[in-house]
Amino acid sequence: MTESTRLLLRQVRRCLFWPFEAVLALSLFGATRLLPPAASSALMGAVFEAIGPLTPWQGRARRNLALAMPELDAAGQRRVLSGMWNNFGRVVGEFPHMQRIAASGRIQFSGLEHLQALDSGAFLVGAHIGNWETGPYAALSVGHKVAAIYRPLNNPLLSGLLERRQAHYGGDIFRKGREAALGMVSALRKGQMMCLLVDQQLREGMPVPFFGHPAQTSISHVKLAIRKKVPLIYMHTERLGGCHFRVTISPPLALPESDDDGDIVAVATQINSTIEGWIRARPEHWFWPHRRWGKHI
Repeated sequence: MTESTRLLLRQVRRCLFWPFEAVLALSLFGATRLLPPAASSALMGAVFEAIGPLTPWQGRARRNLALAMPELDAAGQRRVLSGMWNNFGRVVGEFPHMQRIAASGRIQFSGLEHLQALDSGAFLVGAHIGNWETGPYAALSVGHKVAAIYRPLNNPLLSGLLERRQAHYGGDIFRKGREAALGMVSALRKGQMMCLLVDQQLREGMPVPFFGHPAQTSISHVKLAIRKKVPLIYMHTERLGGCHFRVTISPPLALPESDDDGDIVAVATQINSTIEGWIRARPEHWFWPHRRWGKHI
């Protein structure tokens, strides 16, 4: 494909596909917002469970699942992937209702004493499991502000949805990249909680074992936690069934004094191992299409 053809296709996408995608997504957002949270969750779960297997993401999800959990037979894989699409659809259906869900007592919290004991900022690390949007509400429930890092959506016409959600957290908001790297220090100094979902493949970072295979893993928060003595805390999000959830907060991890590569990889390996344990317990609640082991899987 020539460069001029690529530029032409990019312009077509911007002029035709992005507006269509934005109208569709905003219409869906508005329609689900009219429903009660539980109904919106159930409806979108059923919709995504039906259409998800027809998307290109299904193949990558199946390959990732086979790599990570080869002990599953074909029926087991189908069960996990069907549940994954249902869970993801529920997350979409619950997205417009998160404040109502939190206010209605649908989120159980465990370990809040570890957040209440903090007199400084901290890293709360979690994964895209259950409804990961529930995680920040643990910190919000005890009066902490939450800082957020976001990757701008490919479609800029939809960016407002993310920005509106993150404004509710009360803390600083940073675009992924250099802005976030500098902003994390500022937010932590202000005593804000920095919620990070660290289960995605990144270009930067270091290869760290995940389900027995090397996976490029972010280490910037580990380095900063060690160097600045910032508490590093697990934030485990779970779907208990339907539109009910639990968020479990751990005691701060014991961190080494040294920030040499060996110690950093050891902490990152511990984090990956913990997340792997969460996923093995409920594999149907993790989002398997992520390129966790690179583009060649």
